[in-house]
Amino acid sequence: MSVTAFRPSSALIKIIALLTIMAVTMRFFYSHNETVIPFITAALVVSLVVTLIDLFQSKNPPSFIVTRSMPTQLSFNRWHTVNYDIENASTAIIHLYIKEHVNQHFKLDWPSKKISILPGKHALLKFRIKSLKRGPAQIGPIELCLSSSWHLWQFFWINDDIIQVKTYPDFERLKQYQSLKGMSNVPTNGLKQMKKRGSGIEFHQLREFRQGDSIRQIDWQATSKRQKLIAKEYQEERNQHITVMLDASNRMNIETKVGTHFDAALNALLMLSHTVLKQGDWFSMQSFNQKERWLPAIKGVQNVSKIMNHFYDLEADESASDFMTAVNSLLSKRSKRSLVLLVTTLNDQNFEALVPALKRLQQHHLVALINIENVALNEVLNEDINDVSDANRYCAAIELKNNAIGNLKRIEKEGIICIDCKPEYLLPYVINTYLNVKHSGLL
Repeated sequence: MSVTAFRPSSALIKIIALLTIMAVTMRFFYSHNETVIPFITAALVVSLVVTLIDLFQSKNPPSFIVTRSMPTQLSFNRWHTVNYDIENASTAIIHLYIKEHVNQHFKLDWPSKKISILPGKHALLKFRIKSLKRGPAQIGPIELCLSSSWHLWQFFWINDDIIQVKTYPDFERLKQYQSLKGMSNVPTNGLKQMKKRGSGIEFHQLREFRQGDSIRQIDWQATSKRQKLIAKEYQEERNQHITVMLDASNRMNIETKVGTHFDAALNALLMLSHTVLKQGDWFSMQSFNQKERWLPAIKGVQNVSKIMNHFYDLEADESASDFMTAVNSLLSKRSKRSLVLLVTTLNDQNFEALVPALKRLQQHHLVALINIENVALNEVLNEDINDVSDANRYCAAIELKNNAIGNLKRIEKEGIICIDCKPEYLLPYVINTYLNVKHSGLL
């Protein structure tokens, strides 16, 4: 622990101000008295000596131990608690303030109060921290403001306790949906209640015919042998391949109440990966912008952490999307037929480049386009119109909105699945898209 600075306390400043006032007053009103000057000089000397003694006594490292405990894996835009255990190992009462050094991507909910700790005792301090950016970062060092023995000085000490942390997409939501096994069997906002089909893709077993079964399920050969109706039971095919193409270009940097479009997309897609792996299917993912990031197909829910660690620090940059290059890159790596979810935010500028890329992708895969609505347009449409400028903005927003709807309809006519949703509802939409395709046997 090392001292970085020191300053006079408010008590010392008040004492100096009082002595100055007294010296000026006595000099002005009692200048004829020969004892005034010696008295003033003596008072100043005594004050100076006391101040210097207090200063030099407090320059030694303080006798206390600070222990910080906090998670090293943080969730994006979620509060986490940090605990401090401060032990006073000295023989005197200590009075201090504590401060955590973090960069601008963290938000602190800090109790700005003075702590007093008796000799040999502990003090427990809690505060909350929220990370506003994904990726690796560090917390610390800890700065402590400690009062001197006679409270005339404040010393600032640095405890070089630095913790390396990683901020992931909001994996607390992953824990929230642990009960989902790929099927939405509990009421959850935005998730459809879906039933398994009477017949699926893979044969599972023979059983007695039950009311509600389809006649097509009857195994007539087994029925004739057993002299009672026997039905075939199917289960949904496992080992299907789900591939995500995530747009990481500048169009995904639109800010919303749940972060940027890119943040919302990454959160939803990582939750989707958990659902896919729980279903026994394969999951792969490719981001595309200036630098491509690719995760080959993996299987098994135990591997969801691999996906998290591969993409947790990914950010959208300022580049423009090149859909055809991204599609060609994917086709060179993923030739076996799979469900490809392309997640982006549509705009008029490069819509014409998107359509041929989707058609090329459609030749090899089942394609679903997930469009995240531009929240800026919705905000303009919900504003009051007070003047001509507001009216012009409203009309421009209506035109852009209609163009987006028209573009999606054009894509749907090509036989491509199209989903249009707000950022905060992206999670249930992508899960439902995957489940609908899986249950319908389109792959």
